[in-house]
Parts: sequence; C-alpha cells; structure tokens
Amino acid sequence: MNPRSLRFVPTAVLAMSFALPLAAAAEDEKYRDAAQVQAELVKVLTCQASRAEFERLGSALTPVYYEKPAQPALAGWSLVKDEKNAFVAVFNLPKPVTVYGHTTQQVMMPAQALLAVLDGDHVDALSTKLKLAPSTEPLAKHIRTRTVRVQPIGDGIEATIVQTVSTITTHPGKTMVGCEYRMNY
Repeated sequence: MNPRSLRFVPTAVLAMSFALPLAAAAEDEKYRDAAQVQAELVKVLTCQASRAEFERLGSALTPVYYEKPAQPALAGWSLVKDEKNAFVAVFNLPKPVTVYGHTTQQVMMPAQALLAVLDGDHVDALSTKLKLAPSTEPLAKHIRTRTVRVQPIGDGIEATIVQTVSTITTHPGKTMVGCEYRMNY
C-alpha cells in the first residue's frame, strides 16, 4: 500500500475516492440483498474481485460515507467517526465477515483499497500465509504486499490488484488486511 494513501492524502482526495466510483459505476445494478453485498465484500477483501466490482462496492458505500440513506442491501452499515486519521474511512458492518480465518465487523477504505480491520497483530502470520513481502516504499516498511494480477481496463489503462497487510499508528492493536485496486495510466 502506498504510504501516502494513509498519511499524506488531502481530505478532498479521500472524498474523491468515494465520488469517482459513484460516477464511474452510477448505472450499476443495486445489490439484491445483504448476502450479495457480504459475498462481494469478501471477494474484494481477498483480491478475487475485479476493479469494476471494487468500484461498485465503493459506489454503494458513498452514501454511507456521507451519512445519507444507502441502498437497502447496505442497511446496518455505518461510518465510524474517526478523529485519529482523516485519510481513511472506517465502516462498521451489520454482520461479521471472515477473511483468511479472521472475523471482523469493521472495514477500512484508504483511497483505492478496502481492508478488513482485525483485532491483534497478525502481520507476520498473514504475510507468511499470503506470501507477502515488505513494501519497497521508503516510509512503508510496515506494509507487506504482493501483486496478485494486472487487469487491462482499456485504452492502455490497467488496474493492478495488490494484496496488502499492514498496521498504522492511528489504530494500535489492529491489523489491516485486504486489497488495493490501483489504476495505472
């Protein structure tokens, strides 16, 4: 994960990370029910989703982020008021989700990623299990990543799907695991 997505991104850029998926996926079908959202969430968190599926979920979360009414399938999702880190959005889930054997009721969205928020320090164990390597970014040695695949979008644009495990100082005692859906122009 790019450390700038967690520390140095202006709040306006974070807001745009929610607005852009909304614009890009405005005509997507609504989720039929909470079970479909839950299944797609797990797909996104485990890097099995496409960039379009990530954008669809981001689009559906946009009203939740702005504390507006969301589509019925997202009933019970709520934004966590987080004074510690203005560069991420944290959401409470109505039902727990299990990712790589760990259960959580919280997800975090920094820029182009969606991460499950796990209690405890699981970085080393998950990094070994998922074959992740320390980030090469100078300020991000605490982040472990692995490129899962590169997905052509069209017109020379690609999405790089990157599996990520990390911690951040604003959320002590937590491990974030999930997937980045980076756009390459």
